[in-house]
Amino acid sequence: MAFGLKAIESIAARLAITDLNTDFCHHLDHGNIESLIALFTDDAHYSHGSRVTVGIEQIRGLFERRAAAGVRTARHLYSGLRIELTEKNQATGHSVCMTFAADQAPPIMSASPYLVADFIDQYQCGADGHWRISSRHIERIFMDPSNQGPVGQADNSS
Repeated sequence: MAFGLKAIESIAARLAITDLNTDFCHHLDHGNIESLIALFTDDAHYSHGSRVTVGIEQIRGLFERRAAAGVRTARHLYSGLRIELTEKNQATGHSVCMTFAADQAPPIMSASPYLVADFIDQYQCGADGHWRISSRHIERIFMDPSNQGPVGQADNSS
């Protein structure tokens, strides 16, 4: 096991990081901003295209602006999470996230992927024993033609 972790500690870390990613998608999709923010370290980096937010307050502001922009229905589905425990309280992760999104309330009559992206992550386990995202970079792979870029990007503030 990496860094002298017992098998059970490694399994527990991997399950906690899996839950962290599941919680991210759930809270993002359901507008649970405070629960979403709690998934990040205080000094987290969150980047998507030219949009870079650093620190919990900037990340909170991003998601508050996103929520205030109007009705938005989205579902994020992630898969293929690969976790590498790099130190006792640090790990990296790579996964694929597929997003369905529309600026209207459900039910929505079409369902084409809006975005398929790679999530490139760094995680940190705090003194409280909770794993959090310390860095997430979203790299776009496939995009719907209507996708104008990430919310909050320099040339797309919607």
